[in-house]
Amino acid sequence: MNKLLFLTLLSLAGCAGNLKLLEDGKSHAGTWNAASKTLEATIDGKHYSGSFSQNASVGFGTGVSGTKFSTGTAVASNGSGQAILTSDDGKIIQCVFQAALGRGQGQCEGMDGRRFVLVIGG
Repeated sequence: MNKLLFLTLLSLAGCAGNLKLLEDGKSHAGTWNAASKTLEATIDGKHYSGSFSQNASVGFGTGVSGTKFSTGTAVASNGSGQAILTSDDGKIIQCVFQAALGRGQGQCEGMDGRRFVLVIGG
C-alpha cells in the first residue's frame, strides 16, 4: 500500500470526538466521526444529525531506475469539507469547514438564518 495513502487512512481510523456549535454566548454540544463521516448536535433541545464529505486530492507518479519501472497513487484530503444536518422535523443546517487530524473549524447556517461557528475537537 502506498505510504501516503496508508497515513491518510491511519489518520482517519477511529477519529471520533466532540464538536461545538457556538452562537452568541451559547455553546451547543455535539459529536463527529471521521470513519463514518457523521455529525450530530443538539441545539436548544432539538437533535440534528447528518453526514459530511471532504474534498480529496489524487496524485499519480511514475519512476524509472535503470530497467525498473514503478508507479504509485496517493489520495489525501485537503481538509475542506461540507455537511448537512437535519432535525426530525425537517430543519436544515449547512456547514463548511477545514479539518485535519481531529481538529478544525468552520461556519454553519440554518435555513432560518441562524449562524454558528463550528469547532471540531474543541
